[in-house]
Amino acid sequence: MDALIYTAMSGADRLMRAQQIHANNLANAETGGFRADIDSAVSQAVPGYGYDARVLSHNVPTALDTRNGAVVETGRDLDVALQGDGFLAIAAPDGSEAY
Repeated sequence: MDALIYTAMSGADRLMRAQQIHANNLANAETGGFRADIDSAVSQAVPGYGYDARVLSHNVPTALDTRNGAVVETGRDLDVALQGDGFLAIAAPDGSEAY
């Protein structure tokens, strides 16, 4: 059986993952400190004789939009904000670093 359906479905799967990324970005657009994921993909030719015209689509590890957002003063004692470039790292209970 010809595996053309797998080639077509790789594109459909990639579009579904892109839609998930965009939906997450929209849902969290107003969340303080949220950094949006950037959707990106690469194409890969199907190896083998006779498959020259077939190309698979793959998502690559997402990038992160590191632009600074607006700092909103809330007046709460435990709120923290960073000015300029950087990330806030804390020590997790298991001793690892969390962002």
